[in-house]
Amino acid sequence: MSSTWIKFLFLLTLVLLNFGVHVFTYAMLKSENYFYDLPNCSQYTNMKNCSKALKPICADDRISYYNDCHFCIEKQKKKLKYRYHGICT
Repeated sequence: MSSTWIKFLFLLTLVLLNFGVHVFTYAMLKSENYFYDLPNCSQYTNMKNCSKALKPICADDRISYYNDCHFCIEKQKKKLKYRYHGICT
């Protein structure tokens, strides 16, 4: 093989590796929300039991709720469906 082909293959390998790293990173960031379980609303009966921990939940009404407890309390008041953990965008 000529040195031009070797240089070309080396550069192509670098580009493809770099592309693969970005695709893998993007996939990991997008799938971050799948590491959370669905909220267990049976344990939340009123706001007094809610913790102050910030763990936002996005519901199908496009409102971000402070955490599981706040989402579940609102779910008792109106029909809400869980979308994902995180702030609604």
